[in-house]
Amino acid sequence: MRPHTVMLFLLFELCLIQISRQLCQQSTNGKALGFYIGILYDDTEIQLIDTLRKDYLQTSMSTPEEEEVKNCFYNKNVDIDVKNDLQIQTLGWTNIQKAIKSAAADEADVGKSLSVIIGPFYVNIAMIAEKMDVPYIVTDYKGFDWIDVSRVRNHVTWKTMLEMKPPAHQVNMAVVDMMTAYGLKIAVVVKPDDPTSEQECDDLLAQMMDNNISPISYSLEVSTKEKMATQASELLRTAQMLNIKTVLVCSPREYRHNLTGIILSRAKTFGMLSDETRIFMLLDTDFYLTSLSEDNIYRSKYYAARCQLLAFRYRDVVQDFSSPTQAIAEDVYRLLVEAKKNYMTIEGKQSDIDSRLFLESLKKVSFDGKTGRIQFDATNGARVNFTLHLYRHGGSEDIITRIGEWSPEKNGAGERFTKLNESEPLRKGTKNLFDGIQRVAVVLEAPFVMLKDDPTLKGNDRYEGFTIDLLEEVSKRCGFEYEIYHVTEYGSPIGGGMWNGMVGEVIDGNATFGMGAISITSSREKDVDFSLGVMTTGVNLLISKPKVMDSIFQFMEPFSLKLWMAIVGASVGVSLLYFSLDYSSEERKFSVRETWWFSIGTLLMRGTDFAPRPSSQRILTAGFLFFVLITVSSYTANMAAFLTTNNLEKQIQSLEELVESPEYDCGTVKSSATMNFFKTSDNKIYRDAWKKMSKGGLVASSQEGRERVKRGKYAFIFDYMINSYSELTTCETKMVGTPFRLQEHGIVMKQGAPFKTNININLLKVKESPVMAQLKNKWWENKRKCDLMESQPTVEFGIKHMAGVFIVGAAGLVCAILFFLVKKWFVHMKTKENSAGPDTGTKETIYTPDKNLSKEDIANAVSV
Repeated sequence: MRPHTVMLFLLFELCLIQISRQLCQQSTNGKALGFYIGILYDDTEIQLIDTLRKDYLQTSMSTPEEEEVKNCFYNKNVDIDVKNDLQIQTLGWTNIQKAIKSAAADEADVGKSLSVIIGPFYVNIAMIAEKMDVPYIVTDYKGFDWIDVSRVRNHVTWKTMLEMKPPAHQVNMAVVDMMTAYGLKIAVVVKPDDPTSEQECDDLLAQMMDNNISPISYSLEVSTKEKMATQASELLRTAQMLNIKTVLVCSPREYRHNLTGIILSRAKTFGMLSDETRIFMLLDTDFYLTSLSEDNIYRSKYYAARCQLLAFRYRDVVQDFSSPTQAIAEDVYRLLVEAKKNYMTIEGKQSDIDSRLFLESLKKVSFDGKTGRIQFDATNGARVNFTLHLYRHGGSEDIITRIGEWSPEKNGAGERFTKLNESEPLRKGTKNLFDGIQRVAVVLEAPFVMLKDDPTLKGNDRYEGFTIDLLEEVSKRCGFEYEIYHVTEYGSPIGGGMWNGMVGEVIDGNATFGMGAISITSSREKDVDFSLGVMTTGVNLLISKPKVMDSIFQFMEPFSLKLWMAIVGASVGVSLLYFSLDYSSEERKFSVRETWWFSIGTLLMRGTDFAPRPSSQRILTAGFLFFVLITVSSYTANMAAFLTTNNLEKQIQSLEELVESPEYDCGTVKSSATMNFFKTSDNKIYRDAWKKMSKGGLVASSQEGRERVKRGKYAFIFDYMINSYSELTTCETKMVGTPFRLQEHGIVMKQGAPFKTNININLLKVKESPVMAQLKNKWWENKRKCDLMESQPTVEFGIKHMAGVFIVGAAGLVCAILFFLVKKWFVHMKTKENSAGPDTGTKETIYTPDKNLSKEDIANAVSV
């Protein structure tokens, strides 16, 4: 056989093997089976809340868990509008079966039936689903329109139904068993005046009375928040007057009413949260307590509550969900995937999914989901083997502490509910939130982290700075040991979800924390978690301080060049005007020379040997003298300031001026959050700044940026707190401009870090104590080396200030001597020329004195 034939045969065999692997062994034709999922929804609810349909579709799009079963099943979602398609409100049960088949035909394949129905409980849908042998996965106790019988009162055993939520009756039982365990005999029960919640709350009241616990029930109107707040204030005031210490809030639709938030807000106003003897039991059968989410606990400062804020939750790991149906949706999705895996193990091949066999596959599923243990009773499809965990919020080292657990599988209240030691850690099976020595990555950045000058130091002793002191304070409060090491960058994405620098160290597991002047940004929070903000900062400009501009002609600076030219021009104009007015006078005194000398003498306040006599010249002289008076007075006043202060070079004052100035370059640290901000900004000013800094303005570190600033004509754009330290300690630099891009520094940790809550609460305690202010003073104000107020220092009056005056005086002297010498030379040359001329014999008898003539005769002769 030829080689190329062998190769073709091998390729053909590989293709057959690959095709066989892609075929579904459960299917008669080897192709994937159609799996049609009917999702109940109400079109009017879409704008009110996040619906199950939305959460389920998001989960199915983002989860790769179906890899094992995707070759055997292809999903098609069928949306079933309860109001418009099923018309339960108007037609009852008569249209349900027809509408379900119609929806399947329209959105799936004609003649195919639904494989499963997902949605809240409707007794009519349960009846039709049982008739059609379609599994019905119930996600809530009631339907959307609240017109149907609640599952709380409906105790019929439905053969095709599975309940995702623990039964409301058992959740209420957990609350009653907890009250019994703590010996609580009376409680104020607050519930909404809403038909959608009355059955769950009424069941709770009935169980309390059956167990000898006296409930005092109050119903609050939920039409407006103002009414709820007013009524909440009245009932809490009544509870204080009656000295009833326990308040039980029953709010099964908490995501609609926010009843818990209003009660806690009013209780905080009355000071009830500071009373250690009070208990607030908060019940939401969705376990979607937004008022007790981690963010809201910090925002509302419930972590400082000294009373007991108690609530049951599904898991012993507390999670905050974005909607009341998110946890249920994720568990439903995984339930279907696990059921498909079970279905693939059934013997025999099929052309379509057998709903009865798939129901058996569903009931066999067992896994730990978002809502705890997922397992169903094989007979009635009820949720079994789950555990509810009781948490206390605030009032301890951890803001959320597990103090009890409840399981329905045991008999008797004492066995079902178990108290736990309140000092037990938050997460089950963990002795300490921090195991071993925690590695902390930092970046050398004054004054946050700096290396000490002593080369003999080792380990953590090598470092000092604001961050080091803060780390020491937080570690004492949280109870962990640490090891510090430094990296070169804070962290920027390098592609493929990978990061470099401090962020990359945390993601890769090399460091537990990243601390320092690292900004909390949205891009970083996609891949790591941040603590609450350590300090608020911003971005501004750091430039070199303006240099002194010395000039020997400083006496000229009180007036601008244009003003000097205007003064000279005015003097020339006045001179010409004097000459014109005196030109036709018989007693003419203002020749060209005398006119100019009169103007100069008046301007220099010297005066002349004569004064104008005509009225026109006197009026002109008066106006000119007033002009001279104002000019000389203004010059004298400004001269004092200009000769006794330093003249500084012009500097920029804002980012706008920096962008427009051709003299200044600018830049920031390469791969920093500040650089990414300018690089990705849509603002014109920021874009123009990025164009300018991208042309050689980027530096490797803030230290390099400060060095470039000191050399002049360079603006370093960086963190306000870092620039502030430079201004205080490096006297050649100063900050300008109002800080922009306000941001916060935070502590970096891995996503989902179990100690995040512990870090946050202790960081908050540090910020609320005097420690934070002391650290800021220690590493900023106390490090001051420069006097920021001395921007225009007083200088000694010296020869440099009068040098120009001496030069002008010397120039006048030189000009006078030169003029004198030139005139002497001219007269000498003229005299020499006259003496060297021919003798014409003419006698000048008129000037020849006669010895016999008197002086009077000579004078009379000259006058003739």
